Amino acid sequence: MNLSVIFSQMGLSAKTAQDVMLFLVIALVSFIYGMSIGRSRLITILINIYVSVALLSVFPKAILPDYTYNLILFFGVIILLTILGRKMFEIQLSGSGKGFLWRVFAMSFLEVVLMLSVALALVPKKIALGYISPNSYGYLVSENFAFLWMLLPLVFMFMIHKKILR
Repeated sequence: MNLSVIFSQMGLSAKTAQDVMLFLVIALVSFIYGMSIGRSRLITILINIYVSVALLSVFPKAILPDYTYNLILFFGVIILLTILGRKMFEIQLSGSGKGFLWRVFAMSFLEVVLMLSVALALVPKKIALGYISPNSYGYLVSENFAFLWMLLPLVFMFMIHKKILR
C-alpha cells in the first residue's frame, strides 16, 4: 500500500503528505519508545539527552571533524549515561489510570522529537533534506523551533508534576 497515493487522493500535496508521514512515523516511534522504555526511565533519558547536548556543544570541533562522529557521540553519551546511571537520576512519571498512558506517550513524543531535532541539526542541511521535507526541517531545526523542542519537555514535566501534587 502506497500511502503517498492515498494522501494524494485525499487532496494533499506531495510536501504535505511527506510532513504527515513524518508525523505518523514519529507518533508510532514515540509510542513504541514510551512503552518499551517505561515511565521509570523517561525522565532519566530526558536528563541524559540534555547532558549529551551540553557535552556535544563544548566538545572540541577538531576531534569531531564530521557530522557522523557528532551523531555517534550524541547517541553514545545518551546510551552510556542510561546504562551507567541507572540510579543516578531515578525520577519517575508517577500515577496510573486513564491519564497515565497519555502522559507517557506525550513525554516519549517530546523526547523523540527532541532527539530528532538535535540529530538533524548535526547533519548537513543538504543531507537532511534528502530524508525530510523543507517544512519539516524548519519545524525541527530552525533556531526558534530547536529552542522550543528543548524547552517543551521541561514545561511538560513541570505541568505534570504540578497536577500530580494537587
